[in-house]
Amino acid sequence: MAFAAAAAVAMAGVACEGSGEAGGGQTITLSGGPSASPSARVAAFGDTYAYRSGLKVTVGKPQRFTPSGTALGHSAGNQPVKFTVSVTNGSKDPLDTAGILVTVESGDKADRAAQIFDSASGVGTPFTGTLEPKGSGKATLAFDIPQTGLGHVDVAVRPGFGQDLATAHWTGPVP
Repeated sequence: MAFAAAAAVAMAGVACEGSGEAGGGQTITLSGGPSASPSARVAAFGDTYAYRSGLKVTVGKPQRFTPSGTALGHSAGNQPVKFTVSVTNGSKDPLDTAGILVTVESGDKADRAAQIFDSASGVGTPFTGTLEPKGSGKATLAFDIPQTGLGHVDVAVRPGFGQDLATAHWTGPVP
């Protein structure tokens, strides 16, 4: 999904629960299920995206960081940015976390950002294993974003292969 289209959509078709500032910890719930329109699947960093199955996903606010000398995926001139992705399995079935796919696009042309792997900095290790019902887990993932794209970032999370769960998007600038 191109970022320009995501930025232009309204949050029609979603319900916000709980309190807090916009983009600062709200729960966004699908009202149309997995087939809901793309505009119903856009949240701000820090918000929690809740599926009707009970699965909840949160993408934390982006943070700039300096990769270690052993990092893979960083190109000089780009800004490394990390995100914490949290998953809570409120469904009745186990979730194979190996199927969770996180991608990042940035800028007006929705350029795909390269993932950074940097064990020395504690980033880049994907989800692994099974998340049992009522279980939760998190991963800190990092991406290499061009300086010109820092004002328009789109993080897409697809919760799993072979599941009837829509991809959700978190959008906003990198501070």
